[in-house]
Amino acid sequence: MIAGVALKKVVNVLESIAPLKLAGDWDNVGLLVEPSAPHHVYKMMLTNDLTLPVLQECIQKDCNFILSYHPPIFRALKRLRQTDVKEKIVVQCIENRIAVFSPHTSYDAVEDGVNDWLLAACGKKEPHR
Repeated sequence: MIAGVALKKVVNVLESIAPLKLAGDWDNVGLLVEPSAPHHVYKMMLTNDLTLPVLQECIQKDCNFILSYHPPIFRALKRLRQTDVKEKIVVQCIENRIAVFSPHTSYDAVEDGVNDWLLAACGKKEPHR
């Protein structure tokens, strides 16, 4: 197995790109699933939404870190069952030692982030801050 990069270092880099304090106070951003230490990231998957097919691809490709733009955990989880798709995703991530990080609105709000990109696509040159 490849040694990889310490999970904490990967998270620190992602948070340095767009600090979590920029996220909406209603949002659920940051490291959402943290495998037991030690955890070293050796293969990362990037996705807009963490769905079961994406997770299965991640497992198949032996990834152990998922950067999911939208948070797969948004509401409080009271149980972890196989009958609920969001709960099933969390269980499978834990079982497979896959860390999950979601930047969502912190990446929207950062300078030159998603919001600025969308404004530029609409022809607005200066972001409104």
